[in-house]
Amino acid sequence: MDKYQQLNGKTIFLTGACGGLGSALALQLSRQNANLIISDKNSQALDRLCDELVKRNLPEPVIYPMNLVGATPNDYIKLAKQLETHFKQLDGLIHTAVEFSSLSPFLLYEASRWLKEMQVNVNSPIFLTQALLPLLLKAKGHIIFTLDDLDQTAKAYWGQYGVAKAAIHQFTKILAQECENQGIKVSAITPPPMPTTLRAKIWPSEDPSKLNKPTDVAFQYLDELLK
Repeated sequence: MDKYQQLNGKTIFLTGACGGLGSALALQLSRQNANLIISDKNSQALDRLCDELVKRNLPEPVIYPMNLVGATPNDYIKLAKQLETHFKQLDGLIHTAVEFSSLSPFLLYEASRWLKEMQVNVNSPIFLTQALLPLLLKAKGHIIFTLDDLDQTAKAYWGQYGVAKAAIHQFTKILAQECENQGIKVSAITPPPMPTTLRAKIWPSEDPSKLNKPTDVAFQYLDELLK
Protein backbone atom coordinates (compact mmCIF):
# COMPACT_ATOMS: atom_id res chain seq x y z
CA MET A 1 0.00 0.00 0.00
CA ASP A 2 1.29 3.44 -0.96
CA LYS A 3 1.88 5.25 2.32
CA TYR A 4 0.76 8.53 0.78
CA GLN A 5 -2.75 7.14 0.38
CA GLN A 6 -3.17 8.13 4.01
CA LEU A 7 -3.53 11.71 2.73
CA ASN A 8 -6.65 10.75 0.75
CA GLY A 9 -9.50 12.96 1.94
CA LYS A 10 -7.33 15.02 4.27
CA THR A 11 -8.03 18.75 4.23
CA ILE A 12 -4.85 20.76 3.67
CA PHE A 13 -4.41 24.54 3.48
CA LEU A 14 -1.39 25.66 1.44
CA THR A 15 -0.01 29.20 1.29
CA GLY A 16 2.26 30.42 -1.48
CA ALA A 17 0.66 27.83 -3.73
CA CYS A 18 1.81 29.44 -6.98
CA GLY A 19 5.52 29.50 -6.15
CA GLY A 20 7.93 26.84 -7.34
CA LEU A 21 7.66 24.76 -4.18
CA GLY A 22 4.02 25.61 -3.56
CA SER A 23 2.83 24.50 -6.99
CA ALA A 24 4.84 21.28 -6.69
CA LEU A 25 3.19 20.62 -3.34
CA ALA A 26 -0.24 21.33 -4.80
CA LEU A 27 0.42 18.77 -7.51
CA GLN A 28 1.61 16.04 -5.17
CA LEU A 29 -1.16 16.60 -2.62
CA SER A 30 -3.77 16.54 -5.37
CA ARG A 31 -2.36 13.25 -6.62
CA GLN A 32 -3.14 11.85 -3.18
CA ASN A 33 -6.75 13.08 -3.43
CA ALA A 34 -6.38 15.54 -0.59
CA ASN A 35 -9.04 18.19 -0.06
CA LEU A 36 -6.74 21.05 -1.01
CA ILE A 37 -7.22 24.75 -0.37
CA ILE A 38 -4.65 26.78 -2.28
CA SER A 39 -3.88 30.39 -1.41
CA ASP A 40 -1.68 32.99 -3.06
CA LYS A 41 -1.66 36.72 -3.74
CA ASN A 42 -1.91 36.15 -7.50
CA SER A 43 -5.50 35.15 -8.30
CA GLN A 44 -4.76 34.61 -11.99
CA ALA A 45 -1.90 32.26 -11.15
CA LEU A 46 -4.24 30.38 -8.80
CA ASP A 47 -6.71 29.96 -11.65
CA ARG A 48 -3.95 28.63 -13.91
CA LEU A 49 -2.79 26.20 -11.24
CA CYS A 50 -6.34 24.99 -10.73
CA ASP A 51 -6.78 24.51 -14.48
CA GLU A 52 -3.52 22.57 -14.66
CA LEU A 53 -4.61 20.18 -11.91
CA VAL A 54 -7.99 19.63 -13.52
CA LYS A 55 -6.34 18.95 -16.90
CA ARG A 56 -4.39 16.18 -15.17
CA ASN A 57 -7.69 14.67 -14.00
CA LEU A 58 -6.88 15.55 -10.41
CA PRO A 59 -9.36 16.86 -7.83
CA GLU A 60 -10.22 20.52 -8.28
CA PRO A 61 -8.80 22.52 -5.34
CA VAL A 62 -10.56 25.29 -3.49
CA ILE A 63 -9.04 28.65 -4.38
CA TYR A 64 -8.59 31.33 -1.73
CA PRO A 65 -6.77 34.43 -3.04
CA MET A 66 -5.14 36.43 -0.28
CA ASN A 67 -2.51 39.14 -0.40
CA LEU A 68 -0.63 38.67 2.86
CA VAL A 69 0.86 42.17 2.66
CA GLY A 70 -2.47 43.76 3.50
CA ALA A 71 -4.09 40.90 5.40
CA THR A 72 -5.08 41.45 9.02
CA PRO A 73 -5.87 39.04 11.87
CA ASN A 74 -9.56 39.66 11.15
CA ASP A 75 -9.07 38.42 7.58
CA TYR A 76 -7.63 35.18 8.93
CA ILE A 77 -10.53 34.80 11.34
CA LYS A 78 -12.94 35.26 8.41
CA LEU A 79 -11.04 32.58 6.51
CA ALA A 80 -11.24 30.21 9.47
CA LYS A 81 -15.02 30.65 9.69
CA GLN A 82 -15.41 29.86 5.99
CA LEU A 83 -13.25 26.76 6.29
CA GLU A 84 -15.22 25.59 9.31
CA THR A 85 -18.47 25.96 7.37
CA HIS A 86 -17.23 23.90 4.42
CA PHE A 87 -14.76 21.44 5.97
CA LYS A 88 -15.45 21.40 9.75
CA GLN A 89 -11.79 20.69 10.52
CA LEU A 90 -8.28 21.04 9.08
CA ASP A 91 -5.75 18.23 8.85
CA GLY A 92 -2.78 20.25 7.66
CA LEU A 93 -1.46 23.79 7.27
CA ILE A 94 1.63 24.28 5.11
CA HIS A 95 3.36 27.66 4.95
CA THR A 96 5.43 28.30 1.80
CA ALA A 97 4.51 31.93 1.07
CA VAL A 98 7.53 34.24 1.13
CA GLU A 99 8.46 37.83 0.32
CA PHE A 100 12.03 38.67 -0.69
CA SER A 101 13.35 41.58 -2.77
CA SER A 102 17.13 41.37 -2.76
CA LEU A 103 20.23 41.22 -0.61
CA SER A 104 20.87 44.68 0.77
CA PRO A 105 23.05 46.45 3.36
CA PHE A 106 21.05 47.49 6.39
CA LEU A 107 22.02 51.15 5.90
CA LEU A 108 20.03 51.19 2.65
CA TYR A 109 17.08 49.15 3.89
CA GLU A 110 13.87 51.12 3.48
CA ALA A 111 11.44 50.98 6.40
CA SER A 112 8.51 50.27 4.08
CA ARG A 113 10.29 47.25 2.60
CA TRP A 114 11.22 45.94 6.06
CA LEU A 115 7.64 46.21 7.28
CA LYS A 116 6.24 44.61 4.12
CA GLU A 117 8.57 41.63 4.30
CA MET A 118 8.09 41.26 8.06
CA GLN A 119 4.34 41.20 7.47
CA VAL A 120 4.49 38.37 4.91
CA ASN A 121 7.35 36.35 6.39
CA VAL A 122 6.57 36.59 10.12
CA ASN A 123 3.28 38.22 11.08
CA SER A 124 1.11 36.50 8.47
CA PRO A 125 2.10 32.89 9.13
CA ILE A 126 1.84 33.44 12.87
CA PHE A 127 -1.62 35.01 12.87
CA LEU A 128 -2.92 32.70 10.15
CA THR A 129 -1.83 29.77 12.29
CA GLN A 130 -3.54 31.25 15.33
CA ALA A 131 -6.82 31.67 13.45
CA LEU A 132 -6.75 28.13 12.06
CA LEU A 133 -5.55 26.44 15.25
CA PRO A 134 -9.06 25.53 16.51
CA LEU A 135 -9.76 23.70 13.23
CA LEU A 136 -6.41 21.93 13.46
CA LEU A 137 -7.17 20.92 17.04
CA LYS A 138 -10.36 19.18 15.90
CA ALA A 139 -8.39 17.01 13.49
CA LYS A 140 -5.21 16.74 15.58
CA GLY A 141 -3.58 18.15 12.48
CA HIS A 142 -0.09 19.10 11.39
CA ILE A 143 1.44 22.55 10.88
CA ILE A 144 4.55 22.88 8.72
CA PHE A 145 6.61 26.04 8.40
CA THR A 146 9.28 26.54 5.73
CA LEU A 147 12.72 27.73 6.81
CA ASP A 148 15.99 28.40 5.02
CA ASP A 149 19.62 27.67 5.80
CA LEU A 150 19.86 29.58 9.09
CA ASP A 151 23.66 29.71 8.95
CA GLN A 152 23.55 31.29 5.51
CA THR A 153 20.76 33.76 6.26
CA ALA A 154 22.51 34.97 9.44
CA LYS A 155 25.22 36.60 7.31
CA ALA A 156 25.60 40.17 6.12
CA TYR A 157 23.04 41.65 3.70
CA TRP A 158 20.30 39.11 4.38
CA GLY A 159 18.36 41.76 6.28
CA GLN A 160 14.74 41.10 7.14
CA TYR A 161 14.66 37.71 5.42
CA GLY A 162 17.37 36.41 7.72
CA VAL A 163 15.63 37.88 10.76
CA ALA A 164 12.29 36.43 9.64
CA LYS A 165 13.53 32.88 9.19
CA ALA A 166 15.23 32.99 12.59
CA ALA A 167 11.98 34.26 14.12
CA ILE A 168 9.89 31.50 12.52
CA HIS A 169 12.45 28.93 13.66
CA GLN A 170 11.98 30.07 17.25
CA PHE A 171 8.21 30.33 16.90
CA THR A 172 8.04 26.77 15.59
CA LYS A 173 9.79 25.49 18.70
CA ILE A 174 7.54 27.53 21.00
CA LEU A 175 4.33 26.43 19.31
CA ALA A 176 5.45 22.81 19.15
CA GLN A 177 5.87 22.74 22.92
CA GLU A 178 2.47 24.36 23.47
CA CYS A 179 0.75 21.86 21.17
CA GLU A 180 2.57 18.66 22.08
CA ASN A 181 -0.08 17.59 24.59
CA GLN A 182 -2.98 18.59 22.34
CA GLY A 183 -2.32 16.18 19.51
CA ILE A 184 -1.09 18.77 17.01
CA LYS A 185 2.26 18.24 15.31
CA VAL A 186 4.26 21.42 14.62
CA SER A 187 7.43 21.23 12.55
CA ALA A 188 9.62 23.13 10.12
CA ILE A 189 11.37 22.02 6.94
CA THR A 190 14.49 23.55 5.43
CA PRO A 191 14.27 22.67 1.75
CA PRO A 192 17.47 22.00 -0.20
CA PRO A 193 18.45 24.47 -2.95
CA MET A 194 15.83 24.60 -5.71
CA PRO A 195 15.49 26.64 -8.93
CA THR A 196 12.98 29.11 -7.50
CA THR A 197 12.41 32.79 -8.24
CA LEU A 198 13.76 33.69 -4.81
CA ARG A 199 17.00 31.80 -5.31
CA ALA A 200 17.50 33.29 -8.77
CA LYS A 201 17.48 36.75 -7.19
CA ILE A 202 20.38 35.76 -4.94
CA TRP A 203 22.44 33.59 -7.29
CA PRO A 204 21.41 34.65 -10.82
CA SER A 205 24.35 32.90 -12.52
CA GLU A 206 23.69 29.55 -10.86
CA ASP A 207 22.93 26.58 -13.10
CA PRO A 208 19.34 25.60 -12.16
CA SER A 209 19.75 22.14 -13.66
CA LYS A 210 22.12 21.25 -10.80
CA LEU A 211 19.57 22.08 -8.12
CA ASN A 212 16.89 19.92 -6.54
CA LYS A 213 13.57 19.71 -8.32
CA PRO A 214 10.65 21.20 -6.35
CA THR A 215 8.55 18.13 -7.26
CA ASP A 216 11.06 15.91 -5.44
CA VAL A 217 11.33 18.28 -2.47
CA ALA A 218 7.55 18.26 -2.12
CA PHE A 219 7.75 14.67 -0.90
CA GLN A 220 9.63 15.88 2.20
CA TYR A 221 6.46 17.73 3.15
CA LEU A 222 4.24 14.77 2.41
CA ASP A 223 6.48 12.57 4.55
CA GLU A 224 6.31 15.14 7.35
CA LEU A 225 2.51 15.26 7.18
CA LEU A 226 2.44 11.50 7.81
CA LYS A 227 4.50 11.66 10.99
